[in-house]
Amino acid sequence: MTQPRCGAQTLRGRPCTKPAITNSSRCQLHQGGWSGYGVAQRKKKEAEATMRKLRKKK
Repeated sequence: MTQPRCGAQTLRGRPCTKPAITNSSRCQLHQGGWSGYGVAQRKKKEAEATMRKLRKKK
């Protein structure tokens, strides 16, 4: 079984070929807290938490 590749866009515009971290779709370089991917993941989790809160209030 081969490990999936990161695939994030590099500065040269090509997809990253580094292996992805376990339980993630990005490599160490592209999964950082302030990368576009990290920010999108955080916003998604926050939106889900907000929706759960709203549903609970009803």
